[in-house]
Amino acid sequence: MSHQSTILDEFRIEQLKYSQSVETAILSVDAIGEGTSQTENFIFHRHCDSIKIYDRVCDHNGGRLSLTGTVVRCPLHGWEFDPSAGKYLNVNCEKKPLATINLYELDSPLIELPSSGSRLSTVDFENRIKVQIEFINHACLHFTIGEKLSFATDPWIIGSAFCNGWWLAQSSPANVFEKLNDCDFIYISHNHPDHLHPESLKHIRSDMPMLTAGFETGSTANMLRECGFGNILTMNFVQRLVSDKHTLSLAVLKSGDFRDDSGLIIEAGQFKCLLTVDSNFLDFGRLPQVDLLCSSFAGGASGFPLCFENYSEDEKISIVSRNRNAIRAMNIKNIQITKARYFMPYAGFFSEKAERDQYIKERNVKNSVSDYSKICEAQGCKLLDVNDTQVFDFVGSELTAASPHSLKRYLDKPQSHYLSNVKRLSSAVLKKEVAAYFESAAFQMRLELDLVCTDDSFEKFFERFSIDFNSGKFEEIDSYYDSVALQRRATTMGNQYLRLKVRRDEFSDVILNGKPWEDLSIGFQCRIFRDPNVYESDFWYYFTNVYIGQVARRNNAIK
Repeated sequence: MSHQSTILDEFRIEQLKYSQSVETAILSVDAIGEGTSQTENFIFHRHCDSIKIYDRVCDHNGGRLSLTGTVVRCPLHGWEFDPSAGKYLNVNCEKKPLATINLYELDSPLIELPSSGSRLSTVDFENRIKVQIEFINHACLHFTIGEKLSFATDPWIIGSAFCNGWWLAQSSPANVFEKLNDCDFIYISHNHPDHLHPESLKHIRSDMPMLTAGFETGSTANMLRECGFGNILTMNFVQRLVSDKHTLSLAVLKSGDFRDDSGLIIEAGQFKCLLTVDSNFLDFGRLPQVDLLCSSFAGGASGFPLCFENYSEDEKISIVSRNRNAIRAMNIKNIQITKARYFMPYAGFFSEKAERDQYIKERNVKNSVSDYSKICEAQGCKLLDVNDTQVFDFVGSELTAASPHSLKRYLDKPQSHYLSNVKRLSSAVLKKEVAAYFESAAFQMRLELDLVCTDDSFEKFFERFSIDFNSGKFEEIDSYYDSVALQRRATTMGNQYLRLKVRRDEFSDVILNGKPWEDLSIGFQCRIFRDPNVYESDFWYYFTNVYIGQVARRNNAIK
């Protein structure tokens, strides 16, 4: 499909710049005792005359590692760190020490450690222009810049997401598709279906310019192409788009972890807005000061821990509470870093409405927008509650008006339509498709996948497959084969063991249509057991971002 000229072609490309600040910390090694200890900014591990020194930043989400007893743990998501080895215990990740010291090599007990920080520099346009932001639904915002230019973000407007696991908590405005089709471009943050939603995108004109992140996997751009869009601008994470005509600057920023997630920094005249979307530790915390910060807020946006069989019910309740607190802590930190004057919680308006997911809905307690009222007050930041008002007018950096949008709502198809619209395969056809799917996959890991197709309650078993990603062996096995024996076999072979009990029809949908596997886990469509109980990040990354779409679909796949 040939590229057509778009408004984005009018923007020039500039390199992102960062302002640097460096401070020096002076430490006395005599004060560092044997074993593991910490100060305000550092974690130490001393063994005899050897000392390793680390900063306290968790490599997952930028949380603050803390020593409790003999355990170094991040309070945000529970990552545990072993400073003696420089490795995290519950995930395959290393942390590089700031310094490794041998006391015999020191001339003085005092050492200096440089502590550096950086912040994204802004364009700093001088003019005050009008910027209107309308909350459409979930992560979809509509921006009007000045009098003419407009764009939108992540339109999930109708239907369900994550294999019918997520449903919009409220309906969209009646005129939503007219408004979206009048946009100059649409930004798509990543390929999760509550952001890149194929059913909603069917209603968007195919020549719509799409702005997205240039992930190495091409995960988002490839899915947009399969949705029929040809005008796709993929941005790397070291450049910004600048238009003097519109006094507008846009930069797509990378999530600070391994995931294919991104956020967007918008400068329109003097107005500065940051969308962190779902990103963890966006741009590694190097965020600029902004007027408006928009971020996910609710939590509960994954299958962890409620879909994991390694935890008791009490442990699940505790982890859900901890994760909900972690989302709030992350947003507090981002408000502090950006010194945001206004905070808009968004990208969290979903519900588990299907009757089969009642267990999830009862336990998956989320933050509400009102939970951020006291947080914003304490931070000197004004909360913009989109439950009350949805249209916000800014002039320069000042909010000048807020009002509700039209009460008329889009009439969507009933839930039963989406639940019944999944192709049901015969056992023979499903076995053939699954075998071909894994035969074409190019994934290798010391992991044995025990894949069990089940009914909606995960109690009745149908087809079952064993895939050894180390040897490449694929086999069909008896539905009720002893799981303990498979687990023991994997361990004996030096492999991790991952059992997925997955709803049969939703799994068929993922296989046939090359959908990301996180649609299954985030959408509560499976129950997971793992030995050891660690996150198989390489597995989920490959089958969510690499082996998707046409790459995963065979030419003779069932239509």
